[in-house]
Amino acid sequence: MSIIQTDINPEILNTLYDMFNSIKIPKRSSTSQRYNTTGMRTICFGLVKYRIQFKNKPTRGTSRFTKLYPEIYDELKVVINSIYPDFTYTTIQVNHNGVMDYHTDKNNQGDTVILSFGEYEKGELVIDEVEYNMNCKSVRFDAAKIRHKTLPLIGNKYSLVYFTIIKN
Repeated sequence: MSIIQTDINPEILNTLYDMFNSIKIPKRSSTSQRYNTTGMRTICFGLVKYRIQFKNKPTRGTSRFTKLYPEIYDELKVVINSIYPDFTYTTIQVNHNGVMDYHTDKNNQGDTVILSFGEYEKGELVIDEVEYNMNCKSVRFDAAKIRHKTLPLIGNKYSLVYFTIIKN
């Protein structure tokens, strides 16, 4: 089990913080039910699996938020490239004020990178009972195999989850 934590220069996150605060990130009820979250808002960029499947139509494609906010998508790529220039991924999940119970990310393959930033206290990432302070830090691990959760927080927290979705 390999878990790598890295400090992040907060200055590279300022532009994203301003961008996220300028848009309305929607609540996701299906995510709330699956992971027992409270008040979490989420959006995805990059490749996504479509929730509704149609006969003879693709089952995955570019997310609508990638098309709606291409400047945010570009900035998300700048951030990950500054931390892990060789990391490959298909999808970026943005969680706003997420608090989640223990889970594994069954639709991910390979390593996942999670990083958090904002004006908040607490909200640690817990990976198999070990707490990680995530403010302006990243953690890289296999989220499909290793249980993890987030603790309650006070304030305004954004978490970025970079991963590759399973090919079906």
